[in-house]
Amino acid sequence: MTRLYPLAGLLAALALALSACTRPAPVAAPSADDCHLAAISSTGWHANFYLPADAFPGDGPVRTAFPDARWFSIGWGDAGAYVDGVNPLNSIAAIAWPTRSVVHVAALGRDPREAYLSEYRDVALSGEALAIIVEALEAELALDEAGAPRFVAEGLDARGSAFFTGRSTYHAFNTCNVWTAARLREAGLDVGWTGGHLLPASLLNRLGRTAPSSCPPSGEETR
Repeated sequence: MTRLYPLAGLLAALALALSACTRPAPVAAPSADDCHLAAISSTGWHANFYLPADAFPGDGPVRTAFPDARWFSIGWGDAGAYVDGVNPLNSIAAIAWPTRSVVHVAALGRDPREAYLSEYRDVALSGEALAIIVEALEAELALDEAGAPRFVAEGLDARGSAFFTGRSTYHAFNTCNVWTAARLREAGLDVGWTGGHLLPASLLNRLGRTAPSSCPPSGEETR
């Protein structure tokens, strides 16, 4: 089994290189009649999505887990370092070979931009772009036989949060910030080369240059 890890890393690197050479399918730009504000935050080492709860299906796994939430802060990362905190052992393991992943979901009664003291970038999205991100986040959750996300541990926010089992594999070419950038790229945002975002600062800086941070005036689109 250990011989498969170098091969898995090589295949992941090849897939990342190929994806960098392709363009995502066109996605509708936000307009005055079709615009939703979200945000990407940074803890200094990790990026999170800030998304309104009503963007998620009422019968989907995220809303089912936290039916009273008005906003969600959602992040993805290595199952060891994200849940237990970074230490030399799990940080080396996360980079040295592919590891399991988790999705962190924090349910809030108010906008995370007000609830957390984190750096963030506002991003204006069309309904199509927002739906693409939401679908990708829900698809990342491993579900049990009843269709509920598989609980791993209590989350980082005591007001209501949890770690759930993720489907993707964490490795050197698919870190938390690279994964976040890839989801944004799928939604049509210009994030450049996803593999270059080793820290969230570069992703937020890129979004600050290329993504609209507010909805356009009536009759206009932002692109």
